[in-house]
Amino acid sequence: MQRLIIAIAAAVTSAFSLATAVKAETLDVSTVTCQQLVDSMSTGSKNDRYGMGGILYWIAGYETSDDQGSIVDFDGLGKDFDKILADCKEKPNVGVLSVASGYLGEHRTEPGSGAVDIATLTCQAALENNKSDDDGLGLILMWITGYMASDDENKVFDSEAFVADMQKVGESCGADPNVGLLTTAEKVMGGDSE
Repeated sequence: MQRLIIAIAAAVTSAFSLATAVKAETLDVSTVTCQQLVDSMSTGSKNDRYGMGGILYWIAGYETSDDQGSIVDFDGLGKDFDKILADCKEKPNVGVLSVASGYLGEHRTEPGSGAVDIATLTCQAALENNKSDDDGLGLILMWITGYMASDDENKVFDSEAFVADMQKVGESCGADPNVGLLTTAEKVMGGDSE
């Protein structure tokens, strides 16, 4: 249980990197340009690259269709992100969200054998994901945040609210590592926290 709490704390700390990278407490994701993506990924600091990667994961969650549900293939997403970056290099003045819609959602790479249904992922299993570091959990949490934002068609990412919510998720997960990560996030972010 202690490892779980530490990993959630690391994910929350990574959110601070994201907030620093986007240089805002709140970010209307629809205003992020391809030029910003390209610049962050090619010449930005490690925080800039991680922050923009977090935004891509948020967009991937946001763009998920009802038919796809909560099934995510993180390897496939990496391929889709590479396509988005390549397309953005050709269209620097276009919004990343606009470009991403052509590669995510119903246009995403078909999930492979490594796909995971986030709805069945427990807090403990999230720690044991195939990513070798705690950043993996932070990116999963970014995906969940985007996924949940799509219900309200809310394109604003609030880093302060994200950090507060993820601290609550961490507390819930620490109390019961066998609880579902998505269920816990929905409870916390939906305002149903204990």
